[in-house]
Amino acid sequence: MNTKIIITGHSSGLGKALAGHYLQAGCSVLGLARRQVRLMPSEKLVQQQIDLGDSTALTAWLAGGFLERFIKGAGEIILINNAAAVAPNAVAGRQQAAEIAAAVPLNITAPMLLANHLIACKPEGAVLKIVHIGSGAGRNAYPGWSVYGAAKAALDHHARCIAAEQHPRVKIASIAPGVVDTAMQDEIRRAHETDFPMVQRFLDLKTGGGLSSPEATAAEIAGMIASECFGTNVIDDVRRLR
Repeated sequence: MNTKIIITGHSSGLGKALAGHYLQAGCSVLGLARRQVRLMPSEKLVQQQIDLGDSTALTAWLAGGFLERFIKGAGEIILINNAAAVAPNAVAGRQQAAEIAAAVPLNITAPMLLANHLIACKPEGAVLKIVHIGSGAGRNAYPGWSVYGAAKAALDHHARCIAAEQHPRVKIASIAPGVVDTAMQDEIRRAHETDFPMVQRFLDLKTGGGLSSPEATAAEIAGMIASECFGTNVIDDVRRLR
């Protein structure tokens, strides 16, 4: 089957590991991020430099037909909405307005725009699998993560609604990856306890070896996507398999 992969935020962390996994498997990968990156020499990798937090720019890019050209002839299309901002890592009243304004379009609007566009334009007969990278922050209330948690909860519910619509040959799941050792974790650990009361928990996870590697987590997520059961659990978690 001709499988084509679209990954947002492929330039670092889990997104980079996912892109590397699929390139090694011989799949064509389209990476969408603010910066390009050298993953490995591969003619299968196409990179599009775009600020996914700029909804106007993303809407204009989608209207240009680039995605339609990329997925042409595909039997299977996998969209992985990975890009996200964890900031503001702060309790309400101590959050920066600019960080709130930047987080919402990147964390919520971009995944919805991409999912909507691919459902509309996927080739007839092709299977479309949509993956939101979710988080326990969207399923539990944590002090300091009202913005990040609300965004991840929104993606969970978006996945539920798309599943309920029963689009032909479209499957969707919001998958929480667990705690992964990425630059996002570095950012979380730099937060001040006054702003982010949970910071010590994440410091302890790092020193105690409680973080999963991006590569191992990417392989687990790819395995879940490849499973015939993908989409049965619309709200899912890689730790279910451990």
